[in-house]
Amino acid sequence: MNVQMYMISVKGTLTEDTSREIQRFVRKCGGLILMSTQTGPLVALSDEQAAVVANHSLVGFMGPVHLNPRGLAAGHLQQIFAENLSKQLIIEDRGDGEPAS
Repeated sequence: MNVQMYMISVKGTLTEDTSREIQRFVRKCGGLILMSTQTGPLVALSDEQAAVVANHSLVGFMGPVHLNPRGLAAGHLQQIFAENLSKQLIIEDRGDGEPAS
């Protein structure tokens, strides 16, 4: 399973409701939300599920994104991505009160 970053822009005007709906659908498809933008979310998604998300009725455009890790804002973007991912990941409980390692 190959996972990539994708930029999504919505059909028409982006509202809080359309943004939430697309983000929920991405999560339902096993993807993660890296960041929200003025045109739509930046997501991490498997190649297999990308076509499914791209065909959602609210998606106007979806394409892969590649960031330069040495770029001027790379460190700041990585921090934003990490903060947003930490809110979405569930740490499994082993049943003894200690999180799984």
